[in-house]
Amino acid sequence: MSDLMEIREFIQRIAQGITFAIGIDTQVIDRDMERVAGTVYKPIPQNGGIVKRVIESGEYAISTTVDRNSPACLKCNQRNNCKEMGYIHCPIVYDNRIVGVMGLICYEQEHIEKVKDERRGLLNFIQSMCELIALKLKEEDVRRREQMVLRKLDNQNQVLNQVLEQISDGYVLLDAENVIRNINRKALKLFKMDHDQVLGQNILDLIPDPVFHSMILDESVNVYEKIRIGEGSYGALFYKVADGREDLAKILNFKTIENIGSRIAGEAFRENQITFDHILGRSDRMKRLREIAQKVAKTMPNILLTGETGTGKEMFARAIHNASDRCGNPFITVNCAAIPMELLESELFGYDEGAFTGAKKGGKIGKFELANTGTIFLDEIGDMPFHLQAKLLRVLQERRLERVGGNRQIPLNIRIISATNRNLDQMVEEGKFREDLYYRLNIFEIHLPPLRERPGDIPLLVHYFINKYRSFFEVDVEGIDQEAMDCLCRYTWKGNIRELENVVQYMISMSADSPSGVMGVNCLPNQILENKTDDCPRVQEPAQQDISLREMEQQRIRQALARYGDTTEGKKRAAKELGISLATLYRRLNQSSPPVK
Repeated sequence: MSDLMEIREFIQRIAQGITFAIGIDTQVIDRDMERVAGTVYKPIPQNGGIVKRVIESGEYAISTTVDRNSPACLKCNQRNNCKEMGYIHCPIVYDNRIVGVMGLICYEQEHIEKVKDERRGLLNFIQSMCELIALKLKEEDVRRREQMVLRKLDNQNQVLNQVLEQISDGYVLLDAENVIRNINRKALKLFKMDHDQVLGQNILDLIPDPVFHSMILDESVNVYEKIRIGEGSYGALFYKVADGREDLAKILNFKTIENIGSRIAGEAFRENQITFDHILGRSDRMKRLREIAQKVAKTMPNILLTGETGTGKEMFARAIHNASDRCGNPFITVNCAAIPMELLESELFGYDEGAFTGAKKGGKIGKFELANTGTIFLDEIGDMPFHLQAKLLRVLQERRLERVGGNRQIPLNIRIISATNRNLDQMVEEGKFREDLYYRLNIFEIHLPPLRERPGDIPLLVHYFINKYRSFFEVDVEGIDQEAMDCLCRYTWKGNIRELENVVQYMISMSADSPSGVMGVNCLPNQILENKTDDCPRVQEPAQQDISLREMEQQRIRQALARYGDTTEGKKRAAKELGISLATLYRRLNQSSPPVK
């Protein structure tokens, strides 16, 4: 933080201006009792006198009489030489801290009379001058921070120059205004320009692709977006560089499409946008589950989701959170089976500094604290160690926790959604899961059926995954023939929806050379062909099967834009409803023929 001595020339000009305007001498003292500026030199008493009292109290002081026999004057080492007859002293406050005192010093009777007659006006005037000095201190701090930022960027550039030239990806360093500050040779080849030509250019001027503009301006992308640079297509992703208080720069990464695979954004959901509309299923059972979940989302505090692996428990948990009054607050996921047993307690509840050997300085906040005011999703709750179940129960009962190694009670306002593929009733009977915890978590249970129990939803899911992944692999897939669909509908799907998604990706990859654009039995993986049965009824395709996927997609986009309009805000709302990013919506609009507006 800047101090008064750093701006003493500025303060001296203010002091001279005050004295010239009102005819009373002015002096400024800093909090270390050092004279900063003034129109008169008045020695500072050893005990600090009235100036020290103003610094300690933060309150102004006014006097039109000076009693040489007062306790303050008797203790002052300047008492015999002092000619002061009165004063006005005001604190200088910056960033909630007293940094000094500005004072008017009266040496003549006419000065005293002026203070008596114009007491309030003079006080307001001096307080305004103190605020002006505080503003100058803030300006100096901003200037210093800017210099620090520039130094950081220079240091980062030096490191980047050495590192980025050694890797095969294209990298560009942008400042806060999206101006190119550094670029490696791989990225230069994309622009077909020299180093000096690119530096100082705004990246948005060099890449006119609307998807790229949306990505940079919205700053909402956390997966690769497919964009065009010149005649080529590339995947683009950016990272922010921050100092903990503000964003300093962005680092752009460009990859060739074949090096990205499924990390292209495409139709991938933004997890914080998942609603019940994104949970696919036309069967009566799925419709009923969605209706029930929407109702309990607004009421039930704790919900238990049960079902086999891959049935969509986390999708339901996110949809419940986004349908509740906690939407917009944190949604924190914890996989109780994926975290080592010895680390799970500190991950859930955090720890204080010095709690154990190797503990992070300053401690660490736990998942429960991160989820405060929001929802915590405890996946695979059946795998939680027995000794931690007691602590979790206490947190549920008391709605507060203690960090590992701490003694402070931290209040919680939190909703718990837990999920498991185990039979918790049986685990309770076997003594492997606490009965009291089970009933705390299972205030309301939602059981998600396996895919084999709702085969009518398989065609809908297949078409959705085809639409989602065809752009990932840059394969012009239009659909799937009935024989291949029948095979998929007759399969038992032990991995449920997750397994089906993987199979569709495999089929799209295998259909790259298909001239018709329709996937057949020859595209199926071996496990589907080897395990098919003949006793399952044929399942009909979804409605509108005579319409191509691309046409269906364009129809949905038209309907959404008709509802919300073709403004930027309307497109954002349409993209959210469709479950795609704004950048993906722009890409689909550009691909449509005739253009969809």
